[in-house]
Amino acid sequence: MSSHSRLGSATLVCDVLVIGGGAAGVAAATAAGRLGTRVVLLERHGFLGGLATAAKVGTVCGLYLRDTAGAEATPVAGGFVNEFAARLERASGRGPVRLESGLWVLPYPPPAFARMADAVASESGNVTVVLHTTVADAQAEGSRLVQVRALAWNEPLIVMPGTVVDCSGEATGAALAGAEVENGAADQAPAVVFTLENVLPSLGERGVLEVRRELRRGIEMGRLPAVCERLSLVPGTGCDGQAIFKLNLVSGPPDSPAWQQVSAWEREARVLVDELHRFLIENTASCRNARLASMAPQLGIRSGRRIQGRTRLADDDVLGLRKSALGIARGCWPMERWGNSLRPEMTYFDERGYYEIPLDCLRPVGLDNVLAAGRCFSASAGAMSSARVIGTALATGWAAGTVAAFQALDRPVESAVETIREQMEQ
Repeated sequence: MSSHSRLGSATLVCDVLVIGGGAAGVAAATAAGRLGTRVVLLERHGFLGGLATAAKVGTVCGLYLRDTAGAEATPVAGGFVNEFAARLERASGRGPVRLESGLWVLPYPPPAFARMADAVASESGNVTVVLHTTVADAQAEGSRLVQVRALAWNEPLIVMPGTVVDCSGEATGAALAGAEVENGAADQAPAVVFTLENVLPSLGERGVLEVRRELRRGIEMGRLPAVCERLSLVPGTGCDGQAIFKLNLVSGPPDSPAWQQVSAWEREARVLVDELHRFLIENTASCRNARLASMAPQLGIRSGRRIQGRTRLADDDVLGLRKSALGIARGCWPMERWGNSLRPEMTYFDERGYYEIPLDCLRPVGLDNVLAAGRCFSASAGAMSSARVIGTALATGWAAGTVAAFQALDRPVESAVETIREQMEQ
């Protein structure tokens, strides 16, 4: 005989549901929590931070204006984004670093980002964080998303929200509820990050040239696959005995199912990192005594599904540095397209320039109580290659969480926009 048991579903009722606990989701949950609404934040990993922690991105881009002449980084976003960046600086003991192109980035250790995400999400006392949670279904009634079904640590969970902020990176909640989406999975190639420790300090100064020379030699001799030449050193690392490398993979077939392609990439990445780190140790002086310290538990997926919004951020909006009366976030990072070339295709706009993202880019057609933030709001592929970075994701997440809270509190959306734009100037 066999016995069977049926798992009962737990139910959570909230004012604001945030799907995804990456940079955008943490910002959204924090914004809504600080406004006094009851927030539920669902995250599929066992920690917050999204790709900033799971993929060990290592640098926050999009926080500062591009500037080849100024001595210090100039913040672009204001408000919560500046607050988060300042706290991350203090927690990690690292400040902004300028790259050769005049772009400023903020290096960080992923554990510090995860701790900061935990802290800001918890401080209001209004955010319930549910980790190890995968959204499986979303139901809409008319123009409202009224119920989300998920598995939380393999147990059924139902969430009944007033408003929803989709920060899943794949527009998961909006798509399951029937919103129109576009598939951007083939827009960008992914990357895998790994760390070598006990490298010589010279690696961060001049050893990168040696690494590139040896990689080329290894590829020409057939000891390494050609993709290994797409290796780069994460800015701000390599001078303290620890080097963080990023290996950019090759885009898959555009008609391949996302689950199939990601599974193939993840398995390929593990093989490549094993081959590559052994080669570096055996063939480069700066890595001769190094060892593999860690590999990111997840690929850095740069692009996925995006909503069809009430308006769409276009290439010309980004390159033309367009502003909007309904602008709720600022973007300053250039278009950065990672295809199958050795280096990304960078399209710059004027130094110290920025564009604004209108609120309606975050509002899907057909759903009145849903917003999307992070890399799944409505944008062209080129525009999203600029707006997908962590700094801008923090800004769109904060804006989406603010608007969602205002809606849940029956306050006018126009007032939310005014509040956000005032905060952008702080």
